[in-house]
Amino acid sequence: MDVTGVEAGLLLVLLFAPALSCVLKSIAFRNRAAGKASLMRAKAASGDREGRGRGTRKRGGCG
Repeated sequence: MDVTGVEAGLLLVLLFAPALSCVLKSIAFRNRAAGKASLMRAKAASGDREGRGRGTRKRGGCG
């Protein structure tokens, strides 16, 4: 049974799809966290002290 390049590529994509999905979710989580931190720093720098209580915590991760 010969395996062509296309079939080999498809097999690799199927094998690594769950891990790739996890990596993409992690990157998205980090981007959202960085954006929220940037907004919080901007609010603190502007002197806006409203709403500084603890919020609900969401944790990223796979599985």
